[in-house]
Amino acid sequence: MDVSLTSIAGKLVLASLAVLILVLARYAAAGRRPRGFPPGPPTLPVIGNIHQFPLKKPFIKFHEWGKQYGAVVGLKLGPQNVVVLNTYKSVKDLFDKRGAIYSSRPDSYVGNKLLCPGDTHILLAPYGQGWRALRRAVQAMLNATAVDGLLPVQDAEASQTLFELMTTPERAFTHIRRYSIALILASVFGQRGASFEAPKVQALYHAQERFTGMLAPEASPPVDIFPFLRYIPGFLAPHKRWAAEVRREQRTLYASLLNETMARARKQDRVPCFMDKLLEVKEKSGLDAQQIVYTGGFWCAGSDTTSATLHSFVLAMIKYPEVLRRAQKELDHVCGSSRSPSSKDIKNLPYLQAVMTETLRWRPVTPNGVPHMLIQDDTYDGYFLPKGTMVFASTWSIHQDMSEYDRPEEFIPERFLHDKFGSKDRRSKASPDDDDDQSHRRVTYAFGAGRRMCHGQRLAENSLMINMSKMAWAFDISADPATAPPDLNVETGYSDGFVMGPHPFSASFAIRSREHGETVRREYEEAKLVFQRYED
Repeated sequence: MDVSLTSIAGKLVLASLAVLILVLARYAAAGRRPRGFPPGPPTLPVIGNIHQFPLKKPFIKFHEWGKQYGAVVGLKLGPQNVVVLNTYKSVKDLFDKRGAIYSSRPDSYVGNKLLCPGDTHILLAPYGQGWRALRRAVQAMLNATAVDGLLPVQDAEASQTLFELMTTPERAFTHIRRYSIALILASVFGQRGASFEAPKVQALYHAQERFTGMLAPEASPPVDIFPFLRYIPGFLAPHKRWAAEVRREQRTLYASLLNETMARARKQDRVPCFMDKLLEVKEKSGLDAQQIVYTGGFWCAGSDTTSATLHSFVLAMIKYPEVLRRAQKELDHVCGSSRSPSSKDIKNLPYLQAVMTETLRWRPVTPNGVPHMLIQDDTYDGYFLPKGTMVFASTWSIHQDMSEYDRPEEFIPERFLHDKFGSKDRRSKASPDDDDDQSHRRVTYAFGAGRRMCHGQRLAENSLMINMSKMAWAFDISADPATAPPDLNVETGYSDGFVMGPHPFSASFAIRSREHGETVRREYEEAKLVFQRYED
């Protein structure tokens, strides 16, 4: 009997060892690059390049690897194949020209299972029927006529921001944040965000901050790379609890805002806004109730990116006063001092347009790019890219490409006056191959590329132009003499996470003349007439 038990135990041990060896062999192989995969840093068994992949600001490492290995870099994050595209050409060739197979998203456990299950968020939803329905709805709401219909409220909110910057400049960072959130409330829900302390503004700000925080790599274990980590009990996995709280908070907030919009419509107190239009055609949209609720939430992402870009603009004006002076010269010629620039002046401000485009290039808010997923095997530039590969378009590397831009680390708006794409060799004017329509090349990659690019680009650029032109017209912007100079370095002066923006800083906003100040006050009073329709 003892011999028999010993024999059985021995066989079980041998079987267990065999299984363990097979599992280890499988994971060891998983850490190696597939045959024909793009070059990249050396891998280790099982983990691949995980030990080299930074959780914070990976775009800096992407850029280093791009210089070492080329336009297309191959990585292994455990069993996950990853490709980083570091040039506009590789992005246009794959994301734009082969969008049918490069437009899905990696399956994010935190994003798609915990935060937004059921294809409810257009940013995270995989390429398929649910995403297409969301895309159609968003595109219908963001047609040029609808977007330009928001110009009056954008002008009005920017006029309030000017007044706030003039009267309480010590709160400049917050005033700019208020603008971006207030515009979302007005344009999406038809509601007012009169101050940063207003409950709805605070609720949207904190909900979006927590949502983007949960999407940051450091917020959870590598559950997408090693799926067994998904089964860790909740009491040992605080990220599950945090994600559940964020989901609850968002769902409650977005539903509440939507219900208010619906209530106003029932009382015939309708204010034109995106959600009101969506509700009118909800039967045709193909969206379920949860998707409609989260479509309202989708717009909130734009508040982060707009305010972060405007904060970077302020930093650029502090660092490069000669740019501010040239912008003011253009604005004085177009507007004088008796009125501030408005949306009607945008087409007459080519230098300000170049300043905006350079801000987006110099400090993109999503420098890592949002990853796409390849849905079938493909080859590119002699390399084999397997189905399921996660593909990053490194916005930072594209915008800092020394072969394309002269002194890319510097803020030089003039590059976009000399060439449509800011290229130092001006190929875009010399070769039809670089024509925007023919080549799919984009002036900026700050809004992504391909079928997943941001559909709110026109709305965002209108906001940026209106606010940048008004600020440059009204103020001499400089460092606050009472505080340390702001840090412009992306490694130390900018936030980590899904969206990158400057850490809070102080700045001096000196009104340029008494007449400028009187104009700011008068236009703020005029803006209140626009705000009336959005008041509760």
